[in-house]
Amino acid sequence: MCRSESQGEASTAMLVERDEQIAKLTAWVTGVARTHTATYSAGHAAARRNAPDDPVRPGRTAVVSGPVAAGKTALLHRVLELTADSGVRILSAVTSASEQHIPFGVVEELLRDTADTAGPLPLHGSAGNGELVPAQTLMAFHARLAGLVARGPVLIAIDDVQYADPQSLHCLLYTLGRARSTAGGPALVVTRGPDAGSPAPRVLDELLRQAEGPHLRLGPLSARGVEELLAHRTGESPLPAGAAPGSSRTARAAASLHTATGGNPLLVHSLLDDRVPRLRAGEAVDGSFPAGEQFVQNALICVHRTGSEGLRVAQGVALLGGATPRPLLARLVETDERTVAEVVDALDGTGILQGERFRHGAVRRAVLESLADDAVAVLRRRAARLSYEAGAAPMVVAAHLLGQEPGLPDEDWVPGVLAAAAHTALASQRVEFAVRCLRLAEECSHDERERFQLRADMAKFIWRTKPSAWAQELQPLNAALRQGTLPVGDSLRLVGGLLWNGWIDDAASAIQHALDGMPQPPDPTTTAQLSHVRILLASTYPTLLGLLDGALGPDGGAAARHTAEDGAMAGIRVLHGVLSAGTAAPGHRERAALDEESALAAERILAGIRLTDETHFTIRACLLALLYTERLGEAALWTDRLLDEAAAHDAPGWTAVMQAMRAHMALRRGEPAQARLLAEQALEQLTPHAWGVGIGMPLSALIEARTAMGDHEAAAALLDHPVPEKMLLTRYGLHYLYARGGHRLATGRHHAALTDFMACGRLMREWNMDREGLVPWRIGVAEASLALGARDQAERFAREQLARGAGPRVRGLALRVLAAARPLADRPALLDRAVTLLQEEGDAHELARTLTDLGTAYERLGDAAQGRSCTRRAWRIAEVRGSREGAPRPRTEPSETGITLPRAMPAPVPGAAVRTTRPSTASALTDAERRVASLAAHGYTNREIGAKLFITVSTVEQHLTRVYRKINITRRQDLPVSWESDVAHTA
Repeated sequence: MCRSESQGEASTAMLVERDEQIAKLTAWVTGVARTHTATYSAGHAAARRNAPDDPVRPGRTAVVSGPVAAGKTALLHRVLELTADSGVRILSAVTSASEQHIPFGVVEELLRDTADTAGPLPLHGSAGNGELVPAQTLMAFHARLAGLVARGPVLIAIDDVQYADPQSLHCLLYTLGRARSTAGGPALVVTRGPDAGSPAPRVLDELLRQAEGPHLRLGPLSARGVEELLAHRTGESPLPAGAAPGSSRTARAAASLHTATGGNPLLVHSLLDDRVPRLRAGEAVDGSFPAGEQFVQNALICVHRTGSEGLRVAQGVALLGGATPRPLLARLVETDERTVAEVVDALDGTGILQGERFRHGAVRRAVLESLADDAVAVLRRRAARLSYEAGAAPMVVAAHLLGQEPGLPDEDWVPGVLAAAAHTALASQRVEFAVRCLRLAEECSHDERERFQLRADMAKFIWRTKPSAWAQELQPLNAALRQGTLPVGDSLRLVGGLLWNGWIDDAASAIQHALDGMPQPPDPTTTAQLSHVRILLASTYPTLLGLLDGALGPDGGAAARHTAEDGAMAGIRVLHGVLSAGTAAPGHRERAALDEESALAAERILAGIRLTDETHFTIRACLLALLYTERLGEAALWTDRLLDEAAAHDAPGWTAVMQAMRAHMALRRGEPAQARLLAEQALEQLTPHAWGVGIGMPLSALIEARTAMGDHEAAAALLDHPVPEKMLLTRYGLHYLYARGGHRLATGRHHAALTDFMACGRLMREWNMDREGLVPWRIGVAEASLALGARDQAERFAREQLARGAGPRVRGLALRVLAAARPLADRPALLDRAVTLLQEEGDAHELARTLTDLGTAYERLGDAAQGRSCTRRAWRIAEVRGSREGAPRPRTEPSETGITLPRAMPAPVPGAAVRTTRPSTASALTDAERRVASLAAHGYTNREIGAKLFITVSTVEQHLTRVYRKINITRRQDLPVSWESDVAHTA
C-alpha cells in the first residue's frame, strides 16, 4: 500500500493529535470482523433476524479525509497494525493522478494477491450500450469478492480514492450495493484528499454518499501539537496532561515551526530532519530551522498533489508574490476562478500558503524554479500587463517587468511605470532597484527626450550610492550634447554634472547649445533654468560665467535672494546672496543684517525639506551659507543631523560631501583633530575621480588640519596629490589655495605663501565673492607680510579686514595679526580684545595661539607672571581640545614680530609646568560653580558648557557671575586655568 505519498507522509512512529480518530477507526475495523462472524457463522441466522439493529454491525464504508500530507495514510497504517490480529483480510490499493485514466487499475491492484481459481476477470472497457462497465464485469467482480468474504471478513482499503479510475469505482459501488441488499460483503475504508482543479467523478460522490461508517476529518496540527511533536523529537519529557500551550522550553521553536508549516505534519518532520543528528545529541532547539532539500521536495509534492491545476496556480501565486485578488490570479494562469479558489484553499489547508502568500520563501523560490525560462517570461509579461490594467502599484508592475527581459511588452505605458517605480523605490532606499528600473525604461522607450530624462535621473541616483560610476553615466548625455541632439532643457540640467567633473568646456557648450535652441520668446521653464544656471556659475564656477560674457543675462539673484522659493535652487540662491554680500555691503551693520537674513533663510529651507536626490544640492548650499556666515554652531548641528540621515539612506555620495563641509566647521571651531578625521573619512568615501573639482573641499580641510597639528610632512604629501586642472577656477579652488598658503607659511616658504593668499584675494574680488567667511585671505596676506618683515603691509591688510565688519572669529584673527604689526606696548590691549572675541566664538585653536602671543607680549614687557598665566592657559586649551599632536615646541625667545608663526597649537613653555593644585579662592565656590568656571577657563563657550553639563545657557551665565564676584575678577580671561576639572578634560 506504500507509494509516493505514503512514503512522504509523516512517520507512523509519532502521530500527534490523532488518538481520537485512531480509536474510532480501530473500533470500526474490529466491528467489521464481529459483524462477519455474526452474519456467516453457523447457528447465528436466527440471532441476526431477532436483532436487526445490532450495535456491533458497522456501516460498510469509512472515510478518512483531509488536506495533502495531513497524515491520512499514516493513520490508516496505524489502525491496520492495531487490528492485524482481528482476522480481517485486507485488500489494498494506492491511487495516483498519473494512473487515474487506466481502466480497472484499482480493481486489478485489489485482486493482485487473491487466488484466482475461476480464471481472470472479464475486465473490458465501456459496453456498446453506453454503460461505463459491462454487467458481466460487475457481476464477476462481485462474485470474486463474495467468495473471499465467505471465507472470512474482508476490508478494502484505498488510499487517495479521489484518483481511482471510474471503472473500478463502478465495480465497488455495485459490490457494496449488493452486499447491502444481501446483508453480506466486504467493508471499505478510503482516504480522500482534496481534488482541487479536477472534479471527482460522479460515481465517487455516489459511492461516498452511501457510506454508513465513520467519516474522520484530519486537520493540521495545532501549535500545541507541534510543540508535543518537537518535544518527542528532542527527547524531552512529554507535556503533562492539561499543561498550557507554551509551557515547554521548546515553545518558541514550536511556534516557529508552526508558522513555517501551518501545522502540516509532513513539513514539520521535514524541517526537523535536517537537524536530527544534532537534536539526538541533545542540542537545545533555538527556533532556527533552515529549509533543506527534503523540506523543499516534500513541499513541492504537496503542491503537485493539490490537483491537475495545483502547480500552475501555485506558480502564479509565487510569481505575483503577494496577496493578489483571485480574479487576477485566474486570468494570469488562464483558468476559472472556481479552480483558483479550490487550489488556493487546498494549499492553505496543506500549510504551503497562508492566504495568497507562501509561508516559506524557499518553497516560493522552488515553485518559481519549476517554471522553464520561457514560461517565466510569458507569465511575467502577462502578470505585468494584468497588474497594470488592474491599477497595481508601479513597484509591483516593475518587479514583473524586470524579471522578463528580454521580451518586454512593446507598449507606451512601460517606461512611465518603470520611472514611477524608480522614484517610489528611492523613498524606501531601494536605489539599486530604482536604477534597474530606469535602465530598463531607457531601453524600451521610443521617445528620445524621455530617454534623455531617464538617463539624467539614473545618473543622479547613481551619484548617491556609487559616485565613482557617475561620470560614466553622464557620457551618453554628453555625447548627445556634442552631436546637437540633446534638448534645451536637458542641456541645462546637464551643466551641473559637467562642471563637477571639471568638464568646463563641455558645460560651456551645453549652455551655448541651450541658448541657441531656446524658443522665442523663452518659455517660463527655460527662463527659470537659465537663471538657475547663472546663479550656479556665479556661486561656484565664476570663471565660466565670465567667459560667457553676459550671455545668461543680468544677475537675478539679488531680487530673489531670500524668497521663500520652493525647488532645487532655493539653497543656491541663498548661498549666492551670502557670497556676493561681501562686496555689496562692506559696512558692519548692513553686513550683519544681510548675514542674519541669509542664515535665517538657510535654516528655514533646511527645516522644511528632507534629504533626497532632488534636495541634496539645496541642502549642501544651505549648509555652506551657514558656514560662510560663520554660524558654526547652527551649521554643525544641521550637518550632524543630516549626516545621520544620509547614513540611513546608505548614500556615500551625500555623506562624503557633508563630511567635507563638517570638517571645515570643525577647523573654524578650533578642532583640527576632528577636522582631520572628518576630512579623511570624506576622502575615503569617494575616489578622487568621483570627487571631481569638489575634491578641493575635503583636501583643503585635511591640509589645514595637518598644518594646524604640526604634521607638515603629511600636509606636504597631500599637496603632492594631483588635482583636477580646472579646480582652481572654482570656489573649491579658493579653499585649496588658502590651505596651501597656510602650509607654506608654517614651513617657512613665506613668499610662496604670500602668492597663494594674494591669488585668493584677486580671484575673490574678480568673482564677486570677496567674503572672509569663505577664506580670510587678508589675514593670510598680513601673516605672510609679517613673516617677510613688511609690518606696514601687514597692518594695512589687518585693518582692512577689521573695517569690513566680519564676525567675531575673523575680527579676533585680524586683531591678533594687527597686534603683531604694532609696537610692543600696543599689543596686550589688541590681543586682549582678540581673546575676548575668539573665546566668544569658541575657536580653541586660534584662541590658544592668541593667548600664546599675549603671554609673549607680557613677558617681554616684564610681567612674567601674567605671561606664564597666559601661556599656561593656552597649553591647557590645546590639551583639552586634543590638538597638541605633532605640535613643535616654540622658540625659547620670542620672535621679533611677536607673532606665533607656526600654524600649530602651542607646546608647553619650558619651565612653565601646569599646576594641579587649586588656589585658595576656589574653596569659596560650589562644585557646580567650579565646573562651569573650569570649562570657561579652558576656552569653552557658554553654549558648549551648557551642553556638556546639561544646563541652560542662562544657568551658565548665573554661575559665572557668582564666580567673578567670589574670586574678585571682572572678565573671563582672568579665570585661573590651573583649576583642575574632570569635566574640562571630557571629550
